[in-house]
Amino acid sequence: MGKLRPDRTWLVGLGLWAVLGCFQSVHAQNLETRLELRFSTAIAISNLPPSASWGLGAQLEARYDLNPWRFRLVLNPGVSFSRTPNTDAGLSELYLLYRENELDVSAGLERLPLEVARLSLPYSLEAVSPLGNRLGRWGARVSWNPEATRLRLALLEDASQLLPVLSLRREFGDFELEAHALYPTRWVLGLGGSGTVAGLVVYGEGWLLLNPLEARYALGLSGSLGEGVWTLEGGYATTLPLLPASHFLAGQWIIPQGEEASWSLTAYLLLSNPWQFQLGSGYRYNLAEHELNASLATHFSSQSWRLLLTLSIRAFQ
Repeated sequence: MGKLRPDRTWLVGLGLWAVLGCFQSVHAQNLETRLELRFSTAIAISNLPPSASWGLGAQLEARYDLNPWRFRLVLNPGVSFSRTPNTDAGLSELYLLYRENELDVSAGLERLPLEVARLSLPYSLEAVSPLGNRLGRWGARVSWNPEATRLRLALLEDASQLLPVLSLRREFGDFELEAHALYPTRWVLGLGGSGTVAGLVVYGEGWLLLNPLEARYALGLSGSLGEGVWTLEGGYATTLPLLPASHFLAGQWIIPQGEEASWSLTAYLLLSNPWQFQLGSGYRYNLAEHELNASLATHFSSQSWRLLLTLSIRAFQ
């Protein structure tokens, strides 16, 4: 299965969106759309003078249901301006799904998140766009979904090769587990799960990469503190896409401020060489059709420091 050229993928998405528009007047009740516009700006200080950047973006989601068929399209085009402009065509998902009783069959560009970790990424199959959006993979999937179970087989395109992925998920009351087996360039085996114990959410995942042998994992706890929610997590994983894996400890506390706003505090300690520490705070204010996000993060290591202030505005329709 060949790759579409990056400069044409958005044309494919827009073409199919136009086809959906032709059906809207006839089957308007079957079409769901969501449009989001974004503006963001950031100031980074690690030496003088500080550097600034800003960006514009959008997200278009469309879902067309005509039982037992479903079509889904997600576009995330954007541009970022700093020292050099960076653009992203933004085709994230484009697939057709057939659903009949316990069977799902889909084909196209579809996301396949495998992780259960909340503050890290032990292992991922998904590519990352130039602007940081996680993307789907071209391929086909078949899922069998009897009660409390899901068995899924996916054949994905990976550098002009077929990548098989087999997953089995099972629910056990308050717990669920999912096992994975795949072969990108070597065997990769994974097991993840989550559940509740004494009012706490316990979750974790482990991955074994063979030949050469490598292990990645993350374990976490989450619970309530007052009206807020706290999370503690640690393991050996990457804390951001494209970063190398390292041993880490992380924590987050989200504090609601009424129904429309919330504060968040996040801390990361990366036990790499050199060690790194990041402390951040954020504020989010939600209205029916708008969202404001502001954050301040400090990053320290034995060799450098950095201060980052970001502001973003999102409008929904």
